[in-house]
Amino acid sequence: MDDGIKGITLIISVLLISLFFFVYLIKELAVVFFLISLVLIPLLGYTFVVLITTKWDNYKAIKEWQKVEEIKKIRPPGIDNIIQEQKKP
Repeated sequence: MDDGIKGITLIISVLLISLFFFVYLIKELAVVFFLISLVLIPLLGYTFVVLITTKWDNYKAIKEWQKVEEIKKIRPPGIDNIIQEQKKP
């Protein structure tokens, strides 16, 4: 599994556990949940953005590398002339 997806699941699980623990079990500590969510929700958004940009950069790099491989397969026109001259007796 990708590190970004692991981070997203970790942040969501911490939010859900803290929601259950601080709001439902100990109702007096609901403010603690809101403080935790003030930190984790922007962190979750940042992680989404980093995950998307990383995937996009990887996709673009693969596309550019495929173009380079296609260019490598094309022989320069001078090589064909040299090969024909070498074949002549």
